[in-house]
Amino acid sequence: MGGVANDCGQLLGDRYRLIQRLGTGGTSVVWRGYDEILDRQVAIKVLAPQYAPDQVFRHRIRVEAQAAARLCHPHITNVYDYGEAVRDEATLPYVVMELVDGESLATRLRRKHILSWRDAVVACAEVASALAAAHATGVVHRDVTPANVMLTSTGAKVVDFGISALAGESDVGPDGNLLGTPAYLAPERLNGGQVSPATDVYAVGLLLYRSLTGRLPWQAASVTQMLRAHLHTVPDPMPPVAGLPAEVVDLTLRCLAKCPADRPTSEEVAKTLAASVGVAAGLSPSMVAPLPNRPGSDTDGGTDDGPPPVGVDVTCGLEVTGLDLPVATGTGRRRRLRTSWVQRRAEAVVIGVGLMLLSALVWAGAGATPATDRFREAVAAPPDFGLAAQSSVPCRVEYTVRGDSGREFVAAATVTNTGSAELTDWSLRFAFPGTQRLTAVRGGQWEQQGGDVRLRPAADATTLAPGATAQLQLAGDYDGVNTLPLEFHLDELICGVSVAAVPGQAAGATTELLETATGQPATDPSPVR
Repeated sequence: MGGVANDCGQLLGDRYRLIQRLGTGGTSVVWRGYDEILDRQVAIKVLAPQYAPDQVFRHRIRVEAQAAARLCHPHITNVYDYGEAVRDEATLPYVVMELVDGESLATRLRRKHILSWRDAVVACAEVASALAAAHATGVVHRDVTPANVMLTSTGAKVVDFGISALAGESDVGPDGNLLGTPAYLAPERLNGGQVSPATDVYAVGLLLYRSLTGRLPWQAASVTQMLRAHLHTVPDPMPPVAGLPAEVVDLTLRCLAKCPADRPTSEEVAKTLAASVGVAAGLSPSMVAPLPNRPGSDTDGGTDDGPPPVGVDVTCGLEVTGLDLPVATGTGRRRRLRTSWVQRRAEAVVIGVGLMLLSALVWAGAGATPATDRFREAVAAPPDFGLAAQSSVPCRVEYTVRGDSGREFVAAATVTNTGSAELTDWSLRFAFPGTQRLTAVRGGQWEQQGGDVRLRPAADATTLAPGATAQLQLAGDYDGVNTLPLEFHLDELICGVSVAAVPGQAAGATTELLETATGQPATDPSPVR
């Protein structure tokens, strides 16, 4: 599949026709598609060709499909199929999903600021019922945000189980990363505890508060302030809302309790909210698909060589956004980069588009400190901490640490022009929050003053067409903690951001790490001064 933009009309798996490109994410593309066997429109999420050589990204999309396919509920988007296509000697996985009309709760809130109390309560009741179904199978979403709730003609739908996990797993991945949207992280998640359904309930409380009042229950001007608020700040009393039942106010504040044990269950939330507006809670056990035993799970004591194939074994592929999903195995973990966005076309909205705004991630190398200590006040968070519109973002940057020795690191900065205008003689600016110092860049040149960095592409890559992507490989060293940068500017444009740390080599000189990342000798250009 050469250029994704030219794939309209392609047939995947001798069945799914790509009809219209709907949006792009951190690592994938979402298409309106047509199922030629069942004669219906579908959404097809395909891994972008430039990520096809990376096994990590290929694995993510399959795990996401597995997580969503395990669930069956009217307020959770349906996954129909998974397949892989071999194009140009690269394997491109894809997920076939439900295609619905509507808009995200984030879009609705940006447009209307608040919802009527009845609309807010009904939507959150439906979200809670969907989460109750997921929790009944042991799956915890971990990123319940307005961007991941779609408002459709048939009610609210929870989307994007990209970083979901099984209850009881460690909430911090083996690489030391905590994934999610800062505004909706439960306090216990910041302490690196086990995955628990109570974390989703906390997020539902924030959805309720935000939908009813137009703001979050505390003021914060940076990521660090937001994280501290989750841990220590008592939520502001809810302002009076005409007609809002007192039990909804009480439930909202209970959901926001700092201690997970003090929160109601998702089932109780669904029932209480539904009763307050006189609708059914939608908690029928028949709506929940059973969780199968899987190799490597605690139930069979086996080993796991990776997740089994999902759905029909098809030959095709595509995907949206970079994210790591919860792996339902004894050793696997799902991770993801968290900022979800979709470019809407003809009011069609694909559920399951990945997130793209993961903030406050830290790669600390070997022997890192606990998760809470890894967060550092580095840069201001993007507007609204994940509620900002992503469809209007003119550029996107994915910053991924691929190797870290505890003193040296290798990272990749992938830049995508998501705007409509061609960019010439472009440069990428960002600031390292810590003591990081670049020592080599492949694919371009760099200049650094203190923490401020400017990257420029190679002389033959100074033009970035709409939809085009460029990648620069970085190597550097640091003292202390390798905190990830969170704000990037392409020329004067503010970019949407995905950041992550993918486990890589944990030792070796910078040059060796760079050679591992690029496959080329590390005879690096001098920095631009």
